[in-house]
Amino acid sequence: RHPGAPCCSPGGGAAFSPPRGSGGHLQIYFILPVIKMSAPSMEERKACWGARDEYWKCLDENMEDASRCQKLRCSFESRCPQQWVKYFDKRRDFLKYKEQLQAAEYQPPGATEKS
Repeated sequence: RHPGAPCCSPGGGAAFSPPRGSGGHLQIYFILPVIKMSAPSMEERKACWGARDEYWKCLDENMEDASRCQKLRCSFESRCPQQWVKYFDKRRDFLKYKEQLQAAEYQPPGATEKS
């Protein structure tokens, strides 16, 4: 999840009490969904890229204020595989960093001639 981006799924938790006569122990069982492992289709990829582009455009127009782009973030997360979301978040961070370096005409140490 991108820093500052709200969770798109409803949050909150529930309080559970152990059943009487259980010695104070509560057993919890998890039911895991079946995960689709096939690669996204061309239509799914296009939907993902479109949602990503809309979200990124919103961030650009709102000076990186993720709170103003919450609905688009949720759409992005729901249309793209989780690993893709992580990759695209890191990619955007890198591209923004690269823009800043280029705007400042950054030169790495040792790139200038010594006198």
